[in-house]
Amino acid sequence: MEAIRKKPNYVQRPPRWSITSDTTVVDGCGRQLQTRLWNISKGGFMAECEEKLPIGAEIVIDLPGRGLVRAEVRWALGWRFGGMILGDAEPEAANED
Repeated sequence: MEAIRKKPNYVQRPPRWSITSDTTVVDGCGRQLQTRLWNISKGGFMAECEEKLPIGAEIVIDLPGRGLVRAEVRWALGWRFGGMILGDAEPEAANED
């Protein structure tokens, strides 16, 4: 592990906690999409969504123990994606039709 930390481009990331939880994502068009969380950290998460989400998309997701948060899709591989938490969401963001 020490050898990895000495690499110039290595960025230590916060610990991930494994989780299996069904939740909802609201995409930029206001659609509510079924989502399953696979892991979560202080600043992000990995999930799988019923629709493919584009990298850079801003979403609202309901995280267990935290509630609605705004997030940005940082990577996507098929239906799986990684999100970076941007901050708490406005309560009405999940209720848009």
